[in-house]
Amino acid sequence: MRHELTDAGWWARMLLRQLVVVTPVAVLLALLPGPGYLHVLLPLLVILGALFLVATYSFELRAARLRQHGLPVPVDEDLGRPTDE
Repeated sequence: MRHELTDAGWWARMLLRQLVVVTPVAVLLALLPGPGYLHVLLPLLVILGALFLVATYSFELRAARLRQHGLPVPVDEDLGRPTDE
């Protein structure tokens, strides 16, 4: 867990993890009956919306997961304190 949340590339791994979770939902939405443009736009909206939220709150999500596993939260260089304090 420490490697996944603190080493280089943690942000990309977090986005990839969310993509793996939301892709089956997007596929199911693409299979629903309806006009052709909905088969593309609805799954795209779900995927981009989920990735946007994870990208926006990635530092807070990371801090929460670190605390959940009893690991120290790194200090944000810009803030001079942990991200979610």
